Amino acid sequence: MSSTHKHEPRNCPRCNKTFECKVGNIAQCQCSSIVLSEEEKAFIADRYQDCLCLGCLLDLQNKYTFFKEKYRIGQ
Repeated sequence: MSSTHKHEPRNCPRCNKTFECKVGNIAQCQCSSIVLSEEEKAFIADRYQDCLCLGCLLDLQNKYTFFKEKYRIGQ
Protein backbone atom coordinates (compact mmCIF):
# COMPACT_ATOMS: atom_id res chain seq x y z
CA MET A 1 0.00 0.00 0.00
CA SER A 2 1.32 3.43 -0.93
CA SER A 3 1.77 6.05 1.77
CA THR A 4 -0.58 8.29 -0.25
CA HIS A 5 -3.43 5.91 0.64
CA LYS A 6 -3.46 6.76 4.32
CA HIS A 7 -6.29 5.25 6.34
CA GLU A 8 -6.64 6.31 9.94
CA PRO A 9 -8.79 4.84 12.69
CA ARG A 10 -10.57 7.75 14.35
CA ASN A 11 -13.10 8.29 17.08
CA CYS A 12 -16.04 10.47 16.16
CA PRO A 13 -15.92 13.59 18.38
CA ARG A 14 -19.72 13.56 18.59
CA CYS A 15 -20.56 9.93 19.46
CA ASN A 16 -17.09 8.46 20.10
CA LYS A 17 -17.70 5.63 17.60
CA THR A 18 -14.53 4.35 15.92
CA PHE A 19 -14.46 4.64 12.12
CA GLU A 20 -11.85 4.54 9.39
CA CYS A 21 -10.97 7.91 7.87
CA LYS A 22 -9.54 7.46 4.38
CA VAL A 23 -7.95 10.87 3.99
CA GLY A 24 -5.50 9.44 1.43
CA ASN A 25 -8.35 8.08 -0.73
CA ILE A 26 -11.31 10.37 -0.15
CA ALA A 27 -13.42 8.63 -2.83
CA GLN A 28 -13.37 5.51 -0.65
CA CYS A 29 -14.02 7.35 2.62
CA GLN A 30 -17.37 6.87 4.36
CA CYS A 31 -17.99 10.63 4.25
CA SER A 32 -17.97 10.65 0.44
CA SER A 33 -21.31 8.81 0.43
CA ILE A 34 -23.18 11.87 1.74
CA VAL A 35 -23.79 15.10 -0.16
CA LEU A 36 -23.97 18.16 2.07
CA SER A 37 -25.03 21.63 0.97
CA GLU A 38 -22.77 24.57 1.79
CA GLU A 39 -25.23 25.56 4.53
CA GLU A 40 -25.16 22.06 6.04
CA LYS A 41 -21.35 22.05 5.94
CA ALA A 42 -21.28 25.42 7.74
CA PHE A 43 -23.82 24.17 10.33
CA ILE A 44 -21.60 21.15 11.08
CA ALA A 45 -18.31 23.10 10.94
CA ASP A 46 -19.66 25.58 13.51
CA ARG A 47 -19.99 22.67 15.94
CA TYR A 48 -17.15 20.28 15.05
CA GLN A 49 -13.66 20.81 13.68
CA ASP A 50 -12.73 17.15 13.08
CA CYS A 51 -14.05 14.27 10.97
CA LEU A 52 -17.37 12.76 12.04
CA CYS A 53 -18.71 9.26 11.44
CA LEU A 54 -21.31 8.79 8.71
CA GLY A 55 -24.11 8.27 11.24
CA CYS A 56 -23.43 11.61 12.88
CA LEU A 57 -23.10 13.39 9.53
CA LEU A 58 -26.52 12.05 8.50
CA ASP A 59 -28.04 12.96 11.88
CA LEU A 60 -26.67 16.50 11.74
CA GLN A 61 -27.89 16.88 8.15
CA ASN A 62 -31.38 15.91 9.34
CA LYS A 63 -31.16 18.26 12.34
CA TYR A 64 -30.16 21.14 10.06
CA THR A 65 -33.14 20.42 7.80
CA PHE A 66 -35.46 20.30 10.83
CA PHE A 67 -34.15 23.58 12.29
CA LYS A 68 -34.18 25.27 8.90
CA GLU A 69 -37.84 24.35 8.40
CA LYS A 70 -38.88 25.05 11.99
CA TYR A 71 -37.17 28.42 12.27
CA ARG A 72 -37.26 29.33 8.57
CA ILE A 73 -33.48 29.75 8.42
CA GLY A 74 -32.30 31.19 5.11
CA GLN A 75 -35.77 32.17 3.93
